[in-house]
Amino acid sequence: MRAPRVRPVHPITAGLMSIDDERDALRQMLLDRSMKFGEFVLSSGATSNYYIDVRKTSLHPAGLKLVSRMFWEQLAADDVTAVGGLTLGADPLVAGVMWWSHEQGKPLEGFLVRKNPKDHGMRGLVEGNLAGHKRVAILDDVITSGESALIAAEAAESYKAEVVRVLCVVDRAQGATQIFQQRGYPFSALFSIDELLPQQK
Repeated sequence: MRAPRVRPVHPITAGLMSIDDERDALRQMLLDRSMKFGEFVLSSGATSNYYIDVRKTSLHPAGLKLVSRMFWEQLAADDVTAVGGLTLGADPLVAGVMWWSHEQGKPLEGFLVRKNPKDHGMRGLVEGNLAGHKRVAILDDVITSGESALIAAEAAESYKAEVVRVLCVVDRAQGATQIFQQRGYPFSALFSIDELLPQQK
């Protein structure tokens, strides 16, 4: 009689890694899957010799789990009841944090913000669950100018919610920190771009 096949246990999906190991694993995934070098025009209109597409990592199951766990570590003390962001960079991040918060027994609800109101149905700018929440966090994949996060934050404030944190995967370190400080939004990133770019010799 053939013995049953035993599936190998992956340390990321099994949750067997330390926080430091998880951070190293996520950094490597971003380098392998998300970093591109060349000549690129960013959504802000600026040009860059590198481009980071975090969705290549956040739409990978192991990548999303790592991001969600690390986001949760930063949000756990903020006493938020909902997380949201601008579609579509924030879409997997919001879903991942919602799932992970539920696994921890402290479920958060989620919302997504459109850049422009849809022209049908209820013609809304916000999708999901924002109404009634008083303390929310704004999630983003990459912060450059901070515009995307600001659009989402302003939408949340239009619902009388307080934005208690802006949280992203990668900060390109191009001035958004100062803008968030001026607006009174605490800001943190899992990685600064310096941690992902090749070291200059």
